[in-house]
Amino acid sequence: MKLREAVGWRLLIVLWAGALLAGGCAGDGDEGAAGSDSSAAADTSAAAKPTEEKAIRVEAGEVRRGDLVVPVFADGAIRTPRAVAVSTKITGELVAVHVRDGDRVEAGALLAEIDSRPYAISLEEARYRHFQALSQIAAEGDSVITDHAALARFARQREQLAARQARGELGREQYQARLLDLELQALEEGAFRQQLYEQRTGLAEARLAEQRARLDLENTEIRAPFGGIVSNCDVVPGENVSVGTQICDIYDNRQLEATVSVLEADLGNLEVGRPARIAIPATGDTLLAQVDVISPHLDETSRTCEVLIRFENPEGRLRPGMFVRAEIAGWVYPDRLQVPKAAVLTRDDRPLVFKVVEDRAQWLYVDIGLQNANWIEIERVFSGGSLEPGDRVVVSDHLTLAHEAKIQVRRTRPPRDRWSTEGAAGEQ
Repeated sequence: MKLREAVGWRLLIVLWAGALLAGGCAGDGDEGAAGSDSSAAADTSAAAKPTEEKAIRVEAGEVRRGDLVVPVFADGAIRTPRAVAVSTKITGELVAVHVRDGDRVEAGALLAEIDSRPYAISLEEARYRHFQALSQIAAEGDSVITDHAALARFARQREQLAARQARGELGREQYQARLLDLELQALEEGAFRQQLYEQRTGLAEARLAEQRARLDLENTEIRAPFGGIVSNCDVVPGENVSVGTQICDIYDNRQLEATVSVLEADLGNLEVGRPARIAIPATGDTLLAQVDVISPHLDETSRTCEVLIRFENPEGRLRPGMFVRAEIAGWVYPDRLQVPKAAVLTRDDRPLVFKVVEDRAQWLYVDIGLQNANWIEIERVFSGGSLEPGDRVVVSDHLTLAHEAKIQVRRTRPPRDRWSTEGAAGEQ
């Protein structure tokens, strides 16, 4: 009996322990299933939420149609077309010098003075000889009448004779001989009676002497032939000067010209009037001017041709002798479709551009043609779409850009023509 009771209790304990184990395992399985269900729900929620595409910030430029200018380059120097060495025309003592190096003078300004007293006396002497000749004519009381019809006839015949010589019908000796015949004939007809009478009485010589003395007196004042800057003024008052003694140099730097040497190979179809950009490294200025003169002569040693480009210098910043570098419109190709040079990339050995279409970058494979420092000609769009004047193309941050990438244009660069006045002003 006791044995049966003991076996029963043991069996009950084993069943109770098994029930506890079964319940624990069942609990762990429920928790695992719940965890799996939670993770799956989280993964589904993450997959349902799309990733937002980030826009790439770029700059754009405009497509244009117009002249494409291919320039040629040449170096040279600035010079002034108006420079003169002011010299004396008479002899004498220099009594005053009114300028020094660096002075700016106007046309007619008094530069220096020579002692005028000897020349004033010479003028008085010439005037007295003039009066003496007049008094002789009055004493003689002759009345001399020139035949004006004969004088007019002589003038016409002389013009006809000169025209025949110009046409090559008469040589120089034939012309001189026939002119002498005309003069003698006119004299016999009374054409030169007044002149002969003045010569015989000394009046003609007296008049010429008076004019010469008056001119010498005027030349005692040495004046500037035009406005400009004074340099090389090395004379001092008290110095005795002779004819041709240099007083100073005057150069006008308000209008200058650059003389540059263009290579023979670059002459091409270069024409007078073509635009030219002049860079002056010494001052940092860039000027837009035009070709004024193309020399007809080619230097056989350097194989270059001299080209003159004139420009204004109102502030006097530029000086003769300064080095210049010229960029001249050597070839002008009209009506070309162009994009900014920065817009063209090369991928797989093919040129392409990215066209701005709303907020996307659309790549276009293109065939390119002529180009200069700023623009490239688009001959045709090979694939991907079209390009028209006024369209925008990406010009920055596009080295790794992909087709249909989302973009944000932060700035559109305005099209700038380097050969216009506005373009030059923007780069000075």
